[in-house]
Amino acid sequence: MLDGSVQRHKLHANWQRFTNYIEEQRLAVLETRIERRKRILADDVAERRRIMMRAIRRMRRAEGKT
Repeated sequence: MLDGSVQRHKLHANWQRFTNYIEEQRLAVLETRIERRKRILADDVAERRRIMMRAIRRMRRAEGKT
């Protein structure tokens, strides 16, 4: 699944040098899942921020501010 396993070890903790093949495969799945969840969370936070900014602009207009 991950072709750059050497690079992955450089980017992660030293303990990963001691994982076996099965654990490496499981870590690859987990890392993919974690990255996907991070992207989803970032998208949700960005959408919330857009809604908040629109609401703030409406609020300011309603108060007569620009």
